[in-house]
Amino acid sequence: MSALLPCILALSCLACIGWGAYFFQQPMDQVIMAGQSVTLACVVVGYQGMVQWTKDGLALGGERDLPGWSRYSIVGDLAAGQHNLRIESAELGDDAVYECQATQAALRSQRAQLTVLLPPNDPVVQNGPIVRVQASVPYNLTCQVSGAKPAPEISWYRNGQLQDSALYAKALMEDGKRSTAISTLLLTPSTQDMGSTYTCRVANPAAPAGKQTSITLDVLYPPTVILSVHPQTVPEGGKVSFLCTATANPEVTSYRWAKGGEVIAEANGDSYEARVDHSFFTQPVSCEVANAVGSTNVSTLVDVHFGPRLVSQPKPLTVDVGADASFTCTWAGNPPLTLAWTKKGSGVVLSNGNTLHLKTVTQEDAGTYVCKAIVPRIGVADKEVTLAVNGPPIITTESSQQTALGDKARLECLVRSTPPPDRIVWAWGERVLDSGSEERFTVDTALTERGLLSALLIQPTHLEDFALPYNCTAWNRFGARSAAVTLRRQEVLPIMIIGASAAAAVTLLLVLVVGVSVCCLRWCHGRADSREAGEGEKKLGEPAGSWGPRRGSRPCVCLCPAAKQGTKLSKTDVLVQITTSDSSPSRPSDTEEDVKEPMATSSESPATSHTEHSEILEEEEGSQDIKDPTNGYYKVRAHEEPHLSGSFSEYAPAPRPLYAGSHAAMFPTSGQPYSHRYTLGTPSSRTAYEPHYPQDGVYGRGYLTAPYTRAFTSYVKPSAYEKAENGYEHLDQASKVSGGSRFSYTSLSQQSDYGRPTQQRMQTHV
Repeated sequence: MSALLPCILALSCLACIGWGAYFFQQPMDQVIMAGQSVTLACVVVGYQGMVQWTKDGLALGGERDLPGWSRYSIVGDLAAGQHNLRIESAELGDDAVYECQATQAALRSQRAQLTVLLPPNDPVVQNGPIVRVQASVPYNLTCQVSGAKPAPEISWYRNGQLQDSALYAKALMEDGKRSTAISTLLLTPSTQDMGSTYTCRVANPAAPAGKQTSITLDVLYPPTVILSVHPQTVPEGGKVSFLCTATANPEVTSYRWAKGGEVIAEANGDSYEARVDHSFFTQPVSCEVANAVGSTNVSTLVDVHFGPRLVSQPKPLTVDVGADASFTCTWAGNPPLTLAWTKKGSGVVLSNGNTLHLKTVTQEDAGTYVCKAIVPRIGVADKEVTLAVNGPPIITTESSQQTALGDKARLECLVRSTPPPDRIVWAWGERVLDSGSEERFTVDTALTERGLLSALLIQPTHLEDFALPYNCTAWNRFGARSAAVTLRRQEVLPIMIIGASAAAAVTLLLVLVVGVSVCCLRWCHGRADSREAGEGEKKLGEPAGSWGPRRGSRPCVCLCPAAKQGTKLSKTDVLVQITTSDSSPSRPSDTEEDVKEPMATSSESPATSHTEHSEILEEEEGSQDIKDPTNGYYKVRAHEEPHLSGSFSEYAPAPRPLYAGSHAAMFPTSGQPYSHRYTLGTPSSRTAYEPHYPQDGVYGRGYLTAPYTRAFTSYVKPSAYEKAENGYEHLDQASKVSGGSRFSYTSLSQQSDYGRPTQQRMQTHV
């Protein structure tokens, strides 16, 4: 019994100190903001002993007011076993692991983490609030924030727009609880970023509204230059103004002008004026503007209109026969030019490019080629270049030359070749001569622009010189060529024959003049009697047509010397003398004339014109004052006039020489055409008789019915000369006004016979 007593006493003690105690409520993890108060719960049931709290393993004490911890206390109903830990105005130091312990009952609660959150400090952007950056140079904008728990998030905004290209980094501070965060925004500023606002915004759970800091970019950039030209298009020699407009940060400090890389010393400031030439089209004008950051150089060409200018000229070539040849020339011009390659003397365009290619050249290709440049509306220029083709000599000569026997003869041959001929030889018969003289023969060689001219001189010429061919042969290293020349004898008309012919012509002219004078004088003596006889015949009732010219007669019209200047003439003062020529062997009989020439009736064509009297007398019946332009001498006989003027010559063939033979040959018998025996040329052109028969259809196949000594006033106009007549109408009108002698032509109808003349009419001349 006594042995059980200690055991009972021990069990009683255990019951008193909480042998059956347990935690009804244990502390839990909590997160609070710095400055807030927090209570950690701890309720122990069935325990009457001491309860204490530990912070990160450090006991806070067993008293409920926890001396030494001003903001800490144990609160709750002790009888109910409540031992809660109260923390006022939590601080970062309160951030710890807490535990509730019933020491006497050996009870420990679960650990509770108290997290105290701290808001971030104000963010800081390096080099703010105005950040100077350089255009086109990469730059990092850095925003840093510290003192936050947990580490804050950082975001960037440019002029209110979120930028998502930033880099983020964070790190714990020395206390191991707070963090530092850094955000870097990489940018390449431009002039458009000048004055832009960049904002760094930070936030964490302790500061959900966040905090921010803004900066302004001050972009520094070298000058931005705009170089303008006025006018933009100008002819060569015109004036041009250059304006250099620049914007920069900081301000511009200097301007520098240059042309083609060479500084223009006289130019300063932001403008420059110059009188331009063609070089401004190829050599740019530059403007360099500088400031503290750097410099900018801008250049421009001027649209100068100028004519062709040679940039590279072609070089002469010498090639062998069969080889290829190429020429190249370069021109400059504005507006764009057109090139044309031609051979000198030919208009054929061989090429329109800078290069002319000639394939497999021959000696004919040798010569001068022209490279022509054409600038529209500006000008044209060309450059010549020569092509020499190595080959055998080319000989040019006349196939025959002539000279008179005994005179000097000169036979020539022109030799062209590349290379020049080594030797030129003349050979004829058994003679060979290349230079110098031998008896009557001399070889003379001279260099001309066309080539080498070799001449064989013969002085004097003999008869045997005209029977041989003369060979001109030239050699060079490419071969030999020859050409033959023939010497022909020239017949010379003796001077005595020429002199005798001239004297005969002068004598014949004098005889004609004297004959006409005598005719006129004879007529003047009997003028009065003839006029009275004519008037008497009219009074007796003779028909008007019966006193006209008769067949077989020769008319002669003269003006009496008594008709002085200023006298008045009437129709009766102009008389017609009919001289018969019945003795002419070629005149047909009256019967034949009547058959061949029917009288004109009223049914004739209106185009038929019969001249019954002088055209001058077709005016009023009254007399008029007429001045005698020939001092009383008038000719009407056709065979006495040295030249038949008027419209007869208009429809005659080309001038024919007058036959100077006998009268029998001059007036052949009927049936032989006469058209080839008459001439309308001047006396000097009538040299010798050359028969000429016109083609059928021009003059017809009819015959003349009277010899040459007659004057025909009616003429059948061939249809082939209708156009010619129209061209000479103005000559006919002029002849009528001036009073010159004219023939009157009759245009026959289609039924008329082209081979016979119409009724003979004579027109008087005053």
